Amino acid sequence: MSDINHNNAFFKLSLSEAEEMLGSGGNNKTVNVPITQIPLSDSIQMTSGGTGPFNGNLMLSNSGRGPLPPTLALVNSKPPYNSTILLNNFYGRQYNSLNDVKVHPTSGNLFFSDTTYGSIQQFRDKPTLPSQVYRFDMNTGAVQVVANNFDQANGIAFTGDGKTVYIGDSGAAGGTPTQPSTIYAFDVDEKTQALSNRRVLAYIDAGAPDGIQVDEKGNVYVACADGVQVFAPDGTLLGKFFLDISSANMVFAGPGRMVILAETKVFLAKISENTKGVVS
Repeated sequence: MSDINHNNAFFKLSLSEAEEMLGSGGNNKTVNVPITQIPLSDSIQMTSGGTGPFNGNLMLSNSGRGPLPPTLALVNSKPPYNSTILLNNFYGRQYNSLNDVKVHPTSGNLFFSDTTYGSIQQFRDKPTLPSQVYRFDMNTGAVQVVANNFDQANGIAFTGDGKTVYIGDSGAAGGTPTQPSTIYAFDVDEKTQALSNRRVLAYIDAGAPDGIQVDEKGNVYVACADGVQVFAPDGTLLGKFFLDISSANMVFAGPGRMVILAETKVFLAKISENTKGVVS
């Protein structure tokens, strides 16, 4: 268990091995697939989100622990799993608890969210910055705030053309139902990637939104308290992957597959082979 005294762990598993173990047993079959722990650098503490492949590597957003700062880190996906810290402060001030990170599809810039969950869960000090969304240009080193006025800025996902970004506010996860449980859409400026025209895509009816993904048709997948909810670009609820357990994130894993992370379980969902996720 991760806390102020213990970092969380990072694992990998084989989906082909999972499918082989599942075989033709039909739906709702449970197997225990072997997992391999990845030895990460001590500079990477409390990994919360990530994306990839990014130039063949993994991009991780890390919440930090105690005095060890939150970071954006690039990690080799193969042994020896060497890592590079890309960012660990905002002009000398530590971030609060970095949550999620995505790569803008056309510019390659990184967009990441910062929450105060580390302080709330007592593995980080009191916040020194608002909960905001930032953009980081790896070519120049420039970092700037692109969206604010969140209670808890959480999951991020872009449409395939990079012209729209979805950002979740999971303020209601703190136990106050009048706080946001909302997915917002923003327009993304083609040249500057500045965000504008903030609007509500959807209000989550089960818990609060966590990780977000978008498919090539523009549908938005949101991890929440009852599994994964799927919304059309106009905010219409298309359906749910109902798990009866809270999920934290999901990822498209090749044709016809989606992997869903839910507390202590990993689900492999079969979806249409025509449904493909946006890589960002």
